[in-house]
Amino acid sequence: MAKKPVHLNNGRSWPSRGAAIDYFRELRDRYPVGATISDPADHSDLMALLERYDMCGLDGPSKIGVGVDRFETRLNITNGGKNVGFWVIRLDGSETDFSFIRAVNKAPKGALDQLVDACRTAVQAELQSARIAYFAMHADRSGRVVCAISGDRISERDCGLEYAKRGFSELVGDFVITQGWQDGIPEGVLSAPADAQTTTSFASPSHAAAFREFHRTTARVRVVSKKLVRQRRNELVTGGGATYLEL
Repeated sequence: MAKKPVHLNNGRSWPSRGAAIDYFRELRDRYPVGATISDPADHSDLMALLERYDMCGLDGPSKIGVGVDRFETRLNITNGGKNVGFWVIRLDGSETDFSFIRAVNKAPKGALDQLVDACRTAVQAELQSARIAYFAMHADRSGRVVCAISGDRISERDCGLEYAKRGFSELVGDFVITQGWQDGIPEGVLSAPADAQTTTSFASPSHAAAFREFHRTTARVRVVSKKLVRQRRNELVTGGGATYLEL
C-alpha cells in the first residue's frame, strides 16, 4: 500500500502518516504532563494540525473555536485507562482535547466505535466493583490472585480484565442485534460531541441500563496479568477452566 504523505499549512510535511504520528508523539513526550507547549515551533505545528482537524470536520464543534491561546499536555482517564494527550485552551478560557492521531489520519470515529465507547462507559463501574470483590474472595495472604492465563500470582495493581470467548466489541455487535440497530444507531442514542468529551456515552440512562443487563448475562470476564492483556488484546480466547468475574 502506497504511503500517504502529510502536509500542514505551516509548511511542515512528512512522507507518511506514520512518520507524522511518530513526530507528534515525540513532541508530546518532550513535555511533562500538565505543561504548556512553550516552544513556538511546536505551538505552530500543533496549531497547523488542529486546523487540519477542523477542516476535516472530524466531529462536533470547531476545536479552534474563538481562537487558541495555548496547548497543554494532560492525563486523560477514559474507561479506566490512562493516556497523555494534547488539550486546547482557547482565548475565552474554554478548553477541549483533540486526538493528534485522528488529525493526522483524518479519520472520524464511526458510529459503531462510538457505541463501543458508550458501552464501556456504561459497565466500567460494575467491572471495577466485580474486580474488587474477586480479589476479596480469591486473593492469598499477600493480596495476589492467579492469572487465568499464565498461572502466575498477580496483584490488583498488576491485573487487567480480559473477555473470553466473545471479545467486548463482539458483545457490542450482539447487543446491536438485540436492539434492532443493524441498519444504524438511531439518532439520540449516543451523546453529541462536545468540548472536553474524551469518550462517547449513552444519551439515555435506559440504553445504558439495557447494555449493563446484557453484559451481566453474556460477558465472561477473567482476571489476568495487565501485561498479557496488552499482548493478547486482539486475540480471541477460549477461556479454558478459568474462574470468571461475577457480574
